[in-house]
Amino acid sequence: MKRWNNYPYFRIRNNCQRIIIIKQVQKYKLLNRCLILISLWLFNSTSLFSADTLKLDFSDHIVPSKYYVIYKTENTCIIDGSASETDWKDIPFSSSFIDVEGVKKPKFDTRFKMMWNDTYLYVYAEMEEPHVWGDLEERDAVIYYNNDFEIFIDPSGDGRRYGEIEMNALNTVWDLFLDKPYRVGGSANNFWNLNDLQTAVQIKGTLNNPTDQDASWSIEMAIPMNALVELKNKPATLPKEGEQWRINFSRVQWDHDIEDGKYQRKKVNGKYQREYNWTWSNQTRINMHAPEKWGHVQFTYQNSKTVVNFIPGSDEKIRQVAFELFMRCKYGSLAKLNNIAYSSQQLLVEYGAENRLNATLHKTQFGFEINLQSPETGKLFAINQEGVFREIKSTPFKKPFVFATWAHGSNVLDVAVWKEKLTEYERLGISEVLVGGSPKFLADLVPLAQNYNIKIHAWIWTLNRPNDTIANKHPEWYAVNRAGKNSLEYRAYVDYYQWLSPFHPEAREHIKDNVRKLAVIEGLASIHLDYVRYVDVILGADLQPKYDLVQNTEMPEYDSGYHPIAREGFKEIFGYDPQDLKHPELSAEWRQYRLNAITSLVNELVEIAHAKNHKMTAAVFPFPEMSRQMVRQAWNDWNLDAAYPMLYQNFYRESVNWIGFATAQGVKDVDFPIYAGLYSPALKDPEDLEKAILLAKANGASGFSIFTADGLNDEQKEVLIRLKTVD
Repeated sequence: MKRWNNYPYFRIRNNCQRIIIIKQVQKYKLLNRCLILISLWLFNSTSLFSADTLKLDFSDHIVPSKYYVIYKTENTCIIDGSASETDWKDIPFSSSFIDVEGVKKPKFDTRFKMMWNDTYLYVYAEMEEPHVWGDLEERDAVIYYNNDFEIFIDPSGDGRRYGEIEMNALNTVWDLFLDKPYRVGGSANNFWNLNDLQTAVQIKGTLNNPTDQDASWSIEMAIPMNALVELKNKPATLPKEGEQWRINFSRVQWDHDIEDGKYQRKKVNGKYQREYNWTWSNQTRINMHAPEKWGHVQFTYQNSKTVVNFIPGSDEKIRQVAFELFMRCKYGSLAKLNNIAYSSQQLLVEYGAENRLNATLHKTQFGFEINLQSPETGKLFAINQEGVFREIKSTPFKKPFVFATWAHGSNVLDVAVWKEKLTEYERLGISEVLVGGSPKFLADLVPLAQNYNIKIHAWIWTLNRPNDTIANKHPEWYAVNRAGKNSLEYRAYVDYYQWLSPFHPEAREHIKDNVRKLAVIEGLASIHLDYVRYVDVILGADLQPKYDLVQNTEMPEYDSGYHPIAREGFKEIFGYDPQDLKHPELSAEWRQYRLNAITSLVNELVEIAHAKNHKMTAAVFPFPEMSRQMVRQAWNDWNLDAAYPMLYQNFYRESVNWIGFATAQGVKDVDFPIYAGLYSPALKDPEDLEKAILLAKANGASGFSIFTADGLNDEQKEVLIRLKTVD
């Protein structure tokens, strides 16, 4: 279902049968504060709030979600729309569908049942219907313009990366994928086709015959499990015993007229009447794309002859309260607080006769973050302006917590200079150095550093190659922006921005050769990639004035990745040139295509390093959601051994507290270690430096790397000396 009818918080438009949320590009999914170490104090303090506590009543919108246990079958079902197999007989039906807003009673009954095996998720549904009709026969047409049955599946349960399947009585299918809900800028990807999907329809009556009365129609689906597993966050595996996904179902029903012997959607005064929406789990509003309201399904390896009880999770109502606060703050009655005049606001929320909780709205440069604490479990949660909901955890410290620094090398090792540097690093507790230089320099530095128990990482500028004498001879290797300008000739922002294209095969091979030269050096802790991305599409807020820029939109001269090879390859797949789009920056397919070019390059470089028994690490932008937007860098898809997100809070006009949030986001999104990159000029106050290190540590970082230890003042150095002995 692609509509948000009568929903007061949104304006929508229809464009080529695709609903696009009207949203300014400048509201990027960037940053918000996370008060990890002091958040509990904030909940018990009123001194920070600029206004009185606001009282809110969400009781009408906090409802229990439905649940269903999915039993396993060892057999394969014949998909004919009838569910006639013996295995179906003992599978229980769901409760009857309700109105999407939970108020009106549907005119006709709808129920479903499900089971699964390693190959398919099976769905069967029965729908009472006196007039079975349909006229849409093209795959991926907008099926809800007919009476239809819809299923929404979110395997990870986090409201991101979910699939939707719609069917009408003609067995016409629309299958699509959303990376996130429409309300936060998600868009439908109709190229997500479930090629192994099996569907069928059975009708008790006649199809498209208005002269009689029918009894019902039923649908049956076999949805390939491998496609659903691909939607999961890591690990992407088949469900384990007791694993729960979020799923909901919708039935769209239209009143009809009969014109020339054919069914048509009913019109009054020339306008189509609004459809009915009947759902399994109560959405409380006409909006199926609110995954926090979907039901819970629990997988079991038992067959239906064994009774398996559903295990409810904790704090489900708290999650719903968080999303209700998000909706009110982003689009509704609290939106007036989302301005610079309110730095923080305390909220008191009622969500039932005797249920209350305290919440805190924090204003950030790019939006907001709401912190709330569960009165039932005491857990602390946060939700931001992008609808990202998470638990705030204090991760146990890991030993050892690594102190590292980036450093500048040279072509030839000056032993006296580096002995002095290494002695100082050792005194500060720094045990790893990420340093650039020639292969000869690095090969000589590794054994010298071992005398100080310091590991050396080979730091290499990957795609940004200023003054690369080999690449300079090949202008065709360089990246091209949307304005058609070559990066060797048009240097965005600064003269040293000379970016190679990840699409040009010879440029890729040149980059691989650079890595191969480092991979033969013995004793490296890792090969450390930097500038493995595109030109900054959007600069940090504090950097824009430096270049006399106000980047409210993606400007063509800074939007890279338009190399002719890229455009030709994209057109071959999708049938059009992205340059021909009026707003190519809004194309999810074009963005992902460019992300994939970087990802494939990195993963090929990883293979080169691993073949020589070296680890591969990378300096990256703060966290994946942000880096995808700002520099087209999807580092959570890379096969790294570790990442060093550059958490330079001053670039984005954020406080030191944001370092904790950004660290937590990175740790959550990947399954390899995270080392927080800290910017020493922005942490000159020793208290700020100490807080930054402790926030990174508390939020799961395996260490930190400072840029650079060579520039630390005496007070900053004392912080490192003191902390190196702290457990």
